[in-house]
Amino acid sequence: MASSSDGTVRTASGVQVQHGNHIDTIESVDVVFREQRKLSFSYGAVFFIVTLAIPAMSVWWKTWYAVPVWGGFTLNYLFVSLLYYLFLWGLSYTYIRKADALDERLSHMADEIAAATAVASVGGEQCG
Repeated sequence: MASSSDGTVRTASGVQVQHGNHIDTIESVDVVFREQRKLSFSYGAVFFIVTLAIPAMSVWWKTWYAVPVWGGFTLNYLFVSLLYYLFLWGLSYTYIRKADALDERLSHMADEIAAATAVASVGGEQCG
């Protein structure tokens, strides 16, 4: 393991960059991006499908836009004026909770890399 003056540490698996006690490797950054991308795309797909379903149901389902269900309001009006915003709040709340849990889970990976690098660098100094 060789260290340079700019804070990078070269290992067999690639380059590690240290920022204080935090160490990033190509592998750890790849895992974080892959997991975050999967979470973001799945929630984005749910948002897109529900948002696209509103006008689609207006085209194909007459009861959706033409039949009053409560006080003269149609299902379309009730959904767009009230339920859609509740859906968006719920979607954002669950996304934030899952993203925080993902961040917490992946931060342990950075701690493990930092500990392994510290042990390897101490071992390398003792040999030299």
